[in-house]
Amino acid sequence: MRSGGALRFAILGVAIVLASGLALLPLALARGEETVRWAVLGWTIMAITGVAGGTWMVRKHGQQGAGFLVALGTCMLARLFASVSGAAAAAMSGMDAVWPYVAGLAAGYLPLQAFELFWFIRRARKQAAGEVG
Repeated sequence: MRSGGALRFAILGVAIVLASGLALLPLALARGEETVRWAVLGWTIMAITGVAGGTWMVRKHGQQGAGFLVALGTCMLARLFASVSGAAAAAMSGMDAVWPYVAGLAAGYLPLQAFELFWFIRRARKQAAGEVG
C-alpha cells in the first residue's frame, strides 16, 4: 500500500480522536480536576495506541506475508496492556478514578475503532472491485 494511504489514515485518525477528546473534556471538567486527569489518561492510551497501530496496519494491509496480522496483534496487545495498567492504577486510586478512566478509554477507542473498521471495509471493497489505491 502506498504510504499516502497511511498518512491519510493517521491524519483522519488524529482528527477523530481529538474530536472525541474535545467532546469528553467538558463532561470531565464539570466533575473536577481529578476526573479530568483520569479521563485524559484513558483517552490518551487509546488515542496513541489506536492511531499508531491503525497506521501500521494500513501500511501492511494488502502486502504479502504476515505483516498485517503482526501489526493487528501487536496493536491489540498494546491497547490491552496499556489499558489494564491504567485500570490497575485507577483502581488503586479508588472508584472515583475508575469511571472517568473507563469513560476516557471509551472516548478514545470507540470512534477510532469505528473509523478503522470503515477504512478497512472500504479498502477491501475497492480491492475486490479492482480499483487501485
